[in-house]
Amino acid sequence: MPTKIEESEERCFKFAVPPGETIADLLEEQEMTQAALASRLGVSTKHLNQVVKGSASISAELALGLEKVFSVGADFWVTRESIYRSQLARQAERKSLKRSIGWAKQFPVKELKARGYLPVEAKDEGLVAALLQFLGLASVEQWHQPVVSYRKSQKAESDDFALAAWLRIGELRAREIECEPFDAERFRDALEKARGLTALDPEEWVEELVELCAHCGVAVVILEHFQLSRVNGATRWLSPHKALIQLSLRQNWEDIFWFTFFHEAGHVLMHRKKLLLVEPVRRSSAAKMDPDLLRLEKEADKFAAQTLIPPRYERRLKEISFAEIPVLAEEIGVAPAVVVGRLHHEGILKYNQGNKMRRRYEFREPVSN
Repeated sequence: MPTKIEESEERCFKFAVPPGETIADLLEEQEMTQAALASRLGVSTKHLNQVVKGSASISAELALGLEKVFSVGADFWVTRESIYRSQLARQAERKSLKRSIGWAKQFPVKELKARGYLPVEAKDEGLVAALLQFLGLASVEQWHQPVVSYRKSQKAESDDFALAAWLRIGELRAREIECEPFDAERFRDALEKARGLTALDPEEWVEELVELCAHCGVAVVILEHFQLSRVNGATRWLSPHKALIQLSLRQNWEDIFWFTFFHEAGHVLMHRKKLLLVEPVRRSSAAKMDPDLLRLEKEADKFAAQTLIPPRYERRLKEISFAEIPVLAEEIGVAPAVVVGRLHHEGILKYNQGNKMRRRYEFREPVSN
């Protein structure tokens, strides 16, 4: 027949049973009052009663006292206390996870599962737990919607949960890229080299661009967007010495892709490290923007435009004929699409002109294990 201690251990592993119940069982078995035990342990009767009820913990000192009074090892009491508190925490967590199922369903769950970032079978409380692990958070209370600085579009405003998932994957991918400490001058030189990559096919320049920027302290991540994330790119600093330029393929015309890259590079070089800057698909009117943010965006736009096509070519752009576009592009050292995109932006060409010189990019994104 099992002893009181053995019965207590069995209940402990099945349920959240406070070790105080075992103390109560032993008191009954030995016909001892709580007041008498408190006196032997050198604690107040009130404190002992709280221990028995589970509202107060068994300290290491109290465990040593119980070992002497009941001849039951201190390790037993310490272990029981630890198990009990752990089970209480798990019960509380399960309740919290259950309350947060609605929160979890706001994320792009299907897309995250398809990309391998969430278990396919995850649902309900398990889905919440899997999302917290993906986000690197202990609880839902630690999650905050991304505080971003970007131009919101009335027609294509990004969903915060989709954006948060997209940004998180970029952060995880960036961790895998080993970067040297950020060096602004080296990065400026790298951007001059990167301009020449625009004329190549992606399979020829993707790895080179990533390595070129990593050498300067900038991780470049090209990541497919989520359906509702609606962003072209984002810039943020992962540490004082490592920046992240994250690019999507939602608008996969090569000229838009490269303008976004150099726009984000301008943010890295010119703007505050504490900002999370996100570039949307469409640009809203200046009236909808914070004046300081408008200034930052204009500076990054100017940087991108002048890096891709230096100012000395601006006059020729205004006088260029359709047939001269490839010639000028070769002289500058960029893809013809970059020139076409600039001409579209300045209204020199209509948006339905020159599109045969613009390629659409496609990248194969690896699935997470």
